[in-house]
Amino acid sequence: MRGPAAACLLIVALNGAAAQAPDEIRVEAGAASVRQAGNRSRTAALMGVTWRRINERIVTTASGSVTAARDSIDTAQGLLALRYQLAKRPNWRVESGVAGALFGLKSLSGGGNGAAFTRVQRARGMQGIWAGAATSVTNRTGDNFRSSAYDVGAWGEYRRTSGTIAAVQTRSLDTDLLSASSLPSRRPFGAYVVRDATVTVQQTFSAFDVAVIGTIRAGEGVTTKVNDRAFQLAAAFYLSPVVALTVSGGRQLADPLRALPDAKFLSASVRVLFLRRDPAVLKIDRYGAIAMMRSDPDGGATLTLRVLANSAARVEAYGSFSGWQPVPMQWVLDAWELQVHLPPGPQRVAVRVNGSQWRAPANLTKVTDEFGGEAGLVVVP
Repeated sequence: MRGPAAACLLIVALNGAAAQAPDEIRVEAGAASVRQAGNRSRTAALMGVTWRRINERIVTTASGSVTAARDSIDTAQGLLALRYQLAKRPNWRVESGVAGALFGLKSLSGGGNGAAFTRVQRARGMQGIWAGAATSVTNRTGDNFRSSAYDVGAWGEYRRTSGTIAAVQTRSLDTDLLSASSLPSRRPFGAYVVRDATVTVQQTFSAFDVAVIGTIRAGEGVTTKVNDRAFQLAAAFYLSPVVALTVSGGRQLADPLRALPDAKFLSASVRVLFLRRDPAVLKIDRYGAIAMMRSDPDGGATLTLRVLANSAARVEAYGSFSGWQPVPMQWVLDAWELQVHLPPGPQRVAVRVNGSQWRAPANLTKVTDEFGGEAGLVVVP
């Protein structure tokens, strides 16, 4: 049955979260039209759940998703990842995790995929670099096909525009994947290598975000052409602080590491955010956290953060001013406050109460980073 197979993977992905009060849960549901090479378009239902817990230096993420159709594109996927910030090197982070997938949800005989990955990141202000490695095993017909990948990249942002550039080299024995989704002249024989260069640009507006993703591929052991490229366009429209409408479309190149076939797609979904509630967080939700800025004669500005929360709460702020390290706020009369000096240019700040999710001050423009975190944007003249 499709239901038991999907539920099994979701339980594996989210079981650890059920025993705790999560900081954040995102639920997304929608539909997609998918067309693989040589096949007609098919419609599929989409369902996904993401759980995230943020502690002092560790961010834990677990997710599960289901693509439900009436044929081989039926898939259930799960992921568990940890991102750790080094105590003695606060600009360095290490992210590791595992992922799994089941193919053909009508039964468990459709095969599956399992992967593990590690990535080291170094952040400096609003820019950073990373390097990572991953390995996976795919089984469709009783035989195991192994794949491995290495990637390097960099990210940065300026005002409301952010971008990433990445280079990935993947070596795989999964010849069935490209044979099923490529032209006959491009089918591999034995082990093959593909090299991808990907550029992502995202623009943030007051009520929506737009992202453009472009990828160019070359390879060895498989015939690829200069025009072997893919483009994707994605947008998120925020209907409220916790509800968003997401739309995406384009072409996805075959991914041997995750056993994803080459396909063109168009999807739309609704995403709802559920947050952990405690008395201190409720006060932030009701009254908000605010940020006030005044220019300094010697350049830059002084930013004052003010949070209305219980005097017994633990209130912290962080952002580009602190190298993304949490800074305790001080109780002043009837609220929590912190004053920091900001240099000229775009800056990000956020606050949290009792270790809850990071929140943007209510009077600042909200922006999100590549890990789904929220912050407020301040532009210092």
